[in-house]
Amino acid sequence: MKCWSNECLVTLCLVLLILAVMSVSRRLPTALIIGVRKGGTRALLDALALHPKIKAARKEAHYFNLNYSKGVEWYRSLMPPSTSDEVVIEKTPGYFTSPIAPQRVYELNPSMKIILIVRDPTQRTISDFTQVYYNKLEQNKTLPVFETEAFLAETDVININYKPIRNSLYDLHMVNWLRYFLMEQILLVNGDVFRGNPISELRRVETFLGLTHEISDDQLIFNEQKGFFCFRRSPASRVKCLGDSKGRPHREIVDNVIEKLRQNLRPHNRRFFALVNRVFNW
Repeated sequence: MKCWSNECLVTLCLVLLILAVMSVSRRLPTALIIGVRKGGTRALLDALALHPKIKAARKEAHYFNLNYSKGVEWYRSLMPPSTSDEVVIEKTPGYFTSPIAPQRVYELNPSMKIILIVRDPTQRTISDFTQVYYNKLEQNKTLPVFETEAFLAETDVININYKPIRNSLYDLHMVNWLRYFLMEQILLVNGDVFRGNPISELRRVETFLGLTHEISDDQLIFNEQKGFFCFRRSPASRVKCLGDSKGRPHREIVDNVIEKLRQNLRPHNRRFFALVNRVFNW
């Protein structure tokens, strides 16, 4: 017998609400932003979080490289509540350069969707060095000199064991990921394009994740002072910008040292282009 009384309708609403709440849980991510460090990973995550069907873990978990021993339930506890039709994304730039992360990701979910935002590796190296420099400055430690750190003594050869350099050898790290994942599972985001025209790259990510195009231009607000885009969920929302450490001026490095770095990175760039079957303007 049909019941249209207020009591019945209230009961029905409560049942539907309970069912909706029950369907919300902390799910493991089905997509990862794995890098690159100083490539725009935080900006990309913040922009993707504007999508109504994307739930983003706000902190870097470092699960697959540093915190694996804490277990998968610990990892799950860091994820935001989500429903089954939402995409949960976690980002940790250290995954890309970790030798063990690709295998661990594959063992957790061989269907994982991998997002890698890359930028000109020469500029990325300088940005990485700049962060290292300011970190040491804040800690009152000896300040590094770029040419001394980045090149082997009395040579023009890069020191591949210096982290800001090694993080820019995209080919070495990409090989590890391609041992476990097909290129069809990996989306390359052009960080240099994303910085100046984020919506075009965001459309590609939405499509890659199987989502409708919901992020709009009016949610992306260019900050002329900082030189990059900030984000807002709606016209009435507060505009959210990246932290002060983002977009700060690079340390000054003389042109001939930058050119020497660029020449050293070029063979690695070419090998990376061959691996991913795509050419970037580096």
